[in-house]
Amino acid sequence: MRKDAIVWPVLAAILAATVWLVLRPGDPPPDAALPAVPARAPLPTAPELLEPRAAIPEHPIESWERLLARDGSPQEDRDALADLVTNYLQALPDSRRPALGTNDEITRALTDKDALGAAALPSNHPGIIKGQLVDRWGNPWHFHQQSADLIEVRSAGPDGRLFTEDDIAPPVEHHNTQAR
Repeated sequence: MRKDAIVWPVLAAILAATVWLVLRPGDPPPDAALPAVPARAPLPTAPELLEPRAAIPEHPIESWERLLARDGSPQEDRDALADLVTNYLQALPDSRRPALGTNDEITRALTDKDALGAAALPSNHPGIIKGQLVDRWGNPWHFHQQSADLIEVRSAGPDGRLFTEDDIAPPVEHHNTQAR
């Protein structure tokens, strides 16, 4: 066997290794900016709960005052929100109803002072975060319009995932002209 047959491949391998070591990217200098890491979606922020208020004959409790009341429950929140949506649907004639179906649309409708002469829900209610109605865990409420007069109101519950066992959902029975 010839020496050249072994020497040239070895020299080529040494040369390739040397070029790789010289030209490979090294560690960035300590003051170099690191590449941007994609941000994770922020976890929901739980809203502030409202202080409980006792009703008096001159000032009965409004549905919105029970939504996220400190002494209330997630089911009471769902029921209060369903009442707000039901009252809105019943008070506004069909011809004046805006499109309702998404959380943003329903939040805008309930906080609109012009639709009914007064907002059904104060725009500064702690249950509104970033233009959406949220449950006690900071997750957006889910609305499903089943007909012109029937909107289902559902919370994803503490796990934040819809249609799981911990959802705060409407009762099984159906009622006309109301949110359930």
